[in-house]
Amino acid sequence: MKIRIDKPLLIIFFILIGIGILLQYSANYPGDQTFFFKHLIWIGISLPVGLLVFFFPVKEMRFYAPILYSIGISLLIVVLALPGSRGRWIEIGTFQFQPSELMKVFLVIMLARIFVGLNQKRIHFPALIPSVLLTAFPTILILLEPDIGTASIIVLIFLGMMLSLGLPIPRYFLYISPILSILCGYNLISWIIFIVIFLVALFFSTIKFRDGMFLFFINIILGTLAPVLEKLLKPYQKERLLSFLNPSWDPTGAGWHILQSKISIGSGGLFGKGYLNGVIKNLGFLPQTRTDFIFSVTGEEFGFVGTFSILLLFGFFLWRILYIVNRTRESFMKYLAFGIFFYFLSEITVNIAMTVGLLPVVGLPLPFLSYGGTSMLVSTIFVGILLSIWKRAYV
Repeated sequence: MKIRIDKPLLIIFFILIGIGILLQYSANYPGDQTFFFKHLIWIGISLPVGLLVFFFPVKEMRFYAPILYSIGISLLIVVLALPGSRGRWIEIGTFQFQPSELMKVFLVIMLARIFVGLNQKRIHFPALIPSVLLTAFPTILILLEPDIGTASIIVLIFLGMMLSLGLPIPRYFLYISPILSILCGYNLISWIIFIVIFLVALFFSTIKFRDGMFLFFINIILGTLAPVLEKLLKPYQKERLLSFLNPSWDPTGAGWHILQSKISIGSGGLFGKGYLNGVIKNLGFLPQTRTDFIFSVTGEEFGFVGTFSILLLFGFFLWRILYIVNRTRESFMKYLAFGIFFYFLSEITVNIAMTVGLLPVVGLPLPFLSYGGTSMLVSTIFVGILLSIWKRAYV
């Protein structure tokens, strides 16, 4: 029996893996290459796991979703309670394992299972409460680590998958309004503007009066609590937010990352300084080159042509995922593919945006290119699921 494989997706996946290997060697050059070899080892671990996922029946994931979700929550609790976990990671020998990354996989599968049971023509807010709670629980645990970046991706995945339900825009806005209320609540003027927009959306929507009043009071409460939640931020997290708003505020401290990243990308010009010839990177002025700022390494050594090529590759990769979504007829697999699309879209957008100063530095890897063992494993698992969906769902 011939196995159907989405060759374009598989080819772009291996191209990105290959580029990641080259960039990781450069990111560690001219120093110790220990992390480069660890990167290779994690690729060696991830590929067989992705292959196993490819042969695993996708529909059966729906039945294992509650078990997987429970495992993910348990690991998040362990990472908080275990003395040697260092807040975010569980150490296994010389390797570090990040449970919050795996939680992304388990949550996408769980949300896909829940959304299958919803009738998109009659979705009211109470029907979404289970999915909201299932998203909120791991988000809170991840924030306690603390890891704002990963928690943000979890929320973005949920918001994206909600969008796939086909809700009318006013109703969708109302349903995600509690999150927006928290974000706007740090500034009185922005929060008042948000409340006005909320009331306008409420007027033009077909939402039940009971649900509308419930959301209104939730927004009032959360908006009022926002300044209190700000006090829970760690000092370095506040500094990152301030440096994002004004990098020159502390150019030798919190703003250093963003300023050096911009300089690195800008100094590459059109064609870059050449492979392994990044001066700012080689002299150690650019921090976290192998993880958060791998895109900056690309900009300095390969210039505009290199960064634009990376963007094109990721763009084609995301388009191919949407192509699989549109060709998938089974509901669970469609929602699953949607969740994977929003995972990659969020990770790619947030990482690149923070390297050019459009978003604060929150510590997120760039899929396939950055060093991060669990991140590589999760991204490969998602590719395995996509290929499996194409194999079984395409007719």
